[in-house]
Amino acid sequence: MERVDELSQPEETMRERVGDSRLRHWILITGNRWVVTGLLLVGSYLLLLVFYAIGPTVARKLTTGSTVSSAFSSMIIATVTSVTLVLTIGQLVLSQEIGPLGEQRQRMNRATEFREKIEESSEIGAVPADPSRFFQTLIDLVERRTRTLNEAVTEDATAEETEDIVAYTEDVIDHSTAVRNDLEGTTFGSFETLLPVLNYNYSWKIATARSLRERYSRTLSEAADDAIEDVIEALRFFGPAREHFKTLYFQWEVVNISRAMLYAALPVLMLVGYTIFVNEPSTLSGPGAIAGFDTTYLFVGGLYVVSLLPFAVLLSYLLRLLTVAKRTLAIGPFILRETERGE
Repeated sequence: MERVDELSQPEETMRERVGDSRLRHWILITGNRWVVTGLLLVGSYLLLLVFYAIGPTVARKLTTGSTVSSAFSSMIIATVTSVTLVLTIGQLVLSQEIGPLGEQRQRMNRATEFREKIEESSEIGAVPADPSRFFQTLIDLVERRTRTLNEAVTEDATAEETEDIVAYTEDVIDHSTAVRNDLEGTTFGSFETLLPVLNYNYSWKIATARSLRERYSRTLSEAADDAIEDVIEALRFFGPAREHFKTLYFQWEVVNISRAMLYAALPVLMLVGYTIFVNEPSTLSGPGAIAGFDTTYLFVGGLYVVSLLPFAVLLSYLLRLLTVAKRTLAIGPFILRETERGE
């Protein structure tokens, strides 16, 4: 029988599964957003210096009073517009949390019912309210049922059946242990809580369990068949739970973006306004050149890059949110990336 695609164990982390370098992964996802913002500004300033070095335009033409006034006046309009847009998006996010009593009660009932189903299935008294411990509970449930499957298969199964299913259970147990350890001590609001959850490729685990069950449906014992179904049921809890907390994290980050934009916009507007007010050739002129760069160009370029702060903040946060959204579009046993297919 042809070996199914899902039996090929993917890498354990999201970075390795998509083939990102450590630097690219750090910039897009794991890096501190304020540090990424600073790097974006430094990169922008260096790019201006490159343009100065290779460009045909004389620096004096770039730093005349009319040119500087026009550029910084445009920055005021762009900053106000971007802040207004971000605040509008923030209000839309917050509006989802505001509603009549009946709607709020329905939301609470749905969340409570989901927790009760997990408690009933896992046979524990109460599911932890803390997100990291909540996911650890789900992973413990998956791991416990996977060990039961391992025991059921090794008791009564063919050699090929035992090899495939035992290999699957060992992969699931090892990965579950690693992710549970990564969740230890994390708090909601930091990306350290969401990242291990994203690394837990429950879609592959569900798809592979279903494939194994279909392949050996004629030879599996009743106990082993029930054990596989229990594993799949436990993994199915992980999908909606991850999407729920991912949505909460996105809302949390949108609020952070709005607040960061407000913090950055006012000083930038003051700086830009000051630059326009004092914009005279004698004020902006500098003492010669530094390392071959006109000091007036260095000064005006530095002010211009600082005025990009709100946009750099917005870009650094959007890089993370959009990357996470793209890599977690599917819910359930769907894998939206290139995979090696069996011959």
